Amino acid sequence: MPHPLQSQPPAVRAGIWLFVLGLGFVAADVIWWWSGGENSPLWLNLLCLLAPLGFAVAVWSGLRAGRAEQRAALRALTEQTGPQPRIVD
Repeated sequence: MPHPLQSQPPAVRAGIWLFVLGLGFVAADVIWWWSGGENSPLWLNLLCLLAPLGFAVAVWSGLRAGRAEQRAALRALTEQTGPQPRIVD
């Protein structure tokens, strides 16, 4: 059985990895602050933005992949059963 992460589209995997990497930088920023650092470097603050960016990429591409699967399933069902008549009120 394949690992659940391997069955996801590449954009979802990339988003998850960006999110995890961003969380690592957030943890480094918090450790910097706990150790008495007054101002963290700009590069560290900017790299912390990878967490919300990765989350957005993963959610957006996951929704797109789900909709694509839904359209494909509907298309396959329509091919099997033929077009359904529309009921007009």
